[in-house]
Amino acid sequence: MPLNIISQTQQFVSEVRQHSRQIPVMWKKPLVFRHWLLSAHGAQIISLLLLLLVGFAIIPLIDLVLSEIFSPVTRKVLFGLITTEKENPYIETVQTIAFWSIWIFTTLLCAVLFLRHIPSTFEHAQTVVQQKIAQADQLISTQPSESILLYSAAQKWSIDEQSDTTLITKLQSINATPYKTDKTHSAAITDAPAETVILPATIHPSDNAIIAGRYKIGELLGSGAMGNVYSAEDTLLKRSVALKQLAPQLSSNESIIARFRQEALALARLSHQNIVQVYDFIEGEGFFWIVIERVTGGELEDRLQTPEAIDQQEALRLTLQMAEALAYAHEQGVIHRDFKPANVLLSSSGDVKITDFGIAKLAQSSLHTQLNTVMGTPSHMSPEQANGDDTDQRTDIYALGIILYQLLCAELPFKGDTKSVIAQHLTKKPASLSKTYKNIPVELDKIVQKMLEKNPEKRFQSMPELIKPLKKLISGN
Repeated sequence: MPLNIISQTQQFVSEVRQHSRQIPVMWKKPLVFRHWLLSAHGAQIISLLLLLLVGFAIIPLIDLVLSEIFSPVTRKVLFGLITTEKENPYIETVQTIAFWSIWIFTTLLCAVLFLRHIPSTFEHAQTVVQQKIAQADQLISTQPSESILLYSAAQKWSIDEQSDTTLITKLQSINATPYKTDKTHSAAITDAPAETVILPATIHPSDNAIIAGRYKIGELLGSGAMGNVYSAEDTLLKRSVALKQLAPQLSSNESIIARFRQEALALARLSHQNIVQVYDFIEGEGFFWIVIERVTGGELEDRLQTPEAIDQQEALRLTLQMAEALAYAHEQGVIHRDFKPANVLLSSSGDVKITDFGIAKLAQSSLHTQLNTVMGTPSHMSPEQANGDDTDQRTDIYALGIILYQLLCAELPFKGDTKSVIAQHLTKKPASLSKTYKNIPVELDKIVQKMLEKNPEKRFQSMPELIKPLKKLISGN
């Protein structure tokens, strides 16, 4: 019997050690780690009961037992006529030891309960990987871009090297094949003007309407993810402005409106020569508006519609202005997240004026939930956005890299239908500009390639880090 107990104990300790070594593996796969914690229902219930039992029953019971074992110390004085009593000097030490011993034991027991759930978590992860691989394999001949998305999703659940190797091999084999438009999808993304995926309905105000008793609405300038943009005249300050109307889908929810107000206040504090200034936020007559600076030189997107590439020095000048404006915004805690040529206006002198800062962030947290669609522009969407991962300033660096690529060769690095383009953002390396176009120096090509790295950790980590080599190229030093 003692040998059997020792054997079982050794086996138990071995299992605990083995499961503990698997925690770092799950930590690298957030979806698996989250599933482990949230699906261990038995461990959750028992842990909760143990914590309640220890806190409200066991510890008070032990205090009671210890008070009986370590009775108060009595002392008689004046020939036994007076008896004094004080707490046993050992009881406090024993209580402390017992308290910590119980809580340590309880914590270890709870940890063991969760550790014993790891095998079922791994089994679930392997099942998910197998299912996604099977689905991707079936679609590989007819919808290769859909297969890439499924293989990429499977990678998030893969917890062993063999599965990772298999998935990488499959992705590389697809990547080696020229992309073709999937037969089941017809929405093309070529060199045509990029459009944001979400296009909510808008409410058209009457002609010559006066907003807030001050802004006289003129012609429709354009439409975007957040609604329509109109020209307007500020009748008080006698200046031309632009009015951006908040889409009805956003104006029907108080929490969304509150966030929109907060965002407008933050944007109004952005003051940079290459950023469109936000003047005012208006609420009235059932509509919500942002009043912004009117820029009359058109959009960068219009300049990119010509078949010829923009002069290289001009492309670098515009890119530097965009990088400096984005660097300033990032310093203020504002990330664009939907940066594209349509959001880059040009002044009458040809300088950059970036617009729609923060709108993508707001729309992603609200429209995405309401309309169950993807926020962003596929042609300029970063891999982390396509994967649904966290975004930061490096997301804007990737989008700027796409724009710089366009400026240099008048083409997008990735073309095809929507899903194909997203899949290429995830897996395909853009063609080398210096090898394709002899007038583009290798140093500039390296900058573009680094901006377009799939892994954000391999990109420039900040706009100032990017600005330094750009200035060096412009100066020729």
